[in-house]
Amino acid sequence: MNNIKILVDSGSDLSQEYCEKYDITVVPLHLQIEGRTVLDDEHFDSVKYCEYLQVAPQVPKSAQPTPQAFLDCYRRFSDQEHIIVITMSSKASGTHQSAVLARDLFEEENKTCRVHVVDSTSTSFAISMLAFHAAQMRQKGFPAPEIVAQLVEDTFHIGAYYLVDDISFLIKGGRISSIKGGLLTKMSIKPIIGVRNGMAYNHSNALGFQKGLAKLISLFRNNACPGSDVFISHSNCLAKAKQLEEAILRAAPDTLVHISQMRGTMCTHAGPDTIGLFFYQQQFI
Repeated sequence: MNNIKILVDSGSDLSQEYCEKYDITVVPLHLQIEGRTVLDDEHFDSVKYCEYLQVAPQVPKSAQPTPQAFLDCYRRFSDQEHIIVITMSSKASGTHQSAVLARDLFEEENKTCRVHVVDSTSTSFAISMLAFHAAQMRQKGFPAPEIVAQLVEDTFHIGAYYLVDDISFLIKGGRISSIKGGLLTKMSIKPIIGVRNGMAYNHSNALGFQKGLAKLISLFRNNACPGSDVFISHSNCLAKAKQLEEAILRAAPDTLVHISQMRGTMCTHAGPDTIGLFFYQQQFI
């Protein structure tokens, strides 16, 4: 195996199980909750956090890891020849910039280990998908520069779509105006948020959750690359994630589907009762 270490940030929603399976390390973001700063690490209980978000007096915020946090992590793996860091979209978080600043500092003091920082241009499992591909290529003996080049190409072909069932959290956090949010709630309209070119956008709306699921399935069926695995993230709504999984398997029975609870970072941004769908697609839509 090549002497390569893979890092992601906690916006990847990568579970501890996957970290161990693929030998990937997570650099946690910070969550600011009622004046306290908490690390979004493996000890953070995102299920209880989602329950808290439903009654929180103030909407928490996330903050990127400091350059020092990345630098400390690089030093931990300084015995490697290469470190590949895959971050949340640079247009959505300062995490990428922190990783770059730390790389510059690290490479001034270490001339034998090279750090490659990859902008995922996305969030959640889109980051994890890149990390899995990097780990697979590492296992096959590909050199780090080829892995990085492939990851950059991958970013143009990973679809990321979120179905938000409960928009009250988005209203409370100011991501949707109270007037628009009230109208959407009254009409039972569920927004489908896509990620394109590093930014979230309103892809479409659905009249009710079940029609929202149908739209996600249509996106997958019409645009997924043949044989693509499917990844589903959820913010403490496993039953809804399972509904999506069952619908995907009805549409494409041989598909491998992976489901994971969101970490605190994405729960903070998406709110409770949100499911995310990720797959390789031919082109952005």
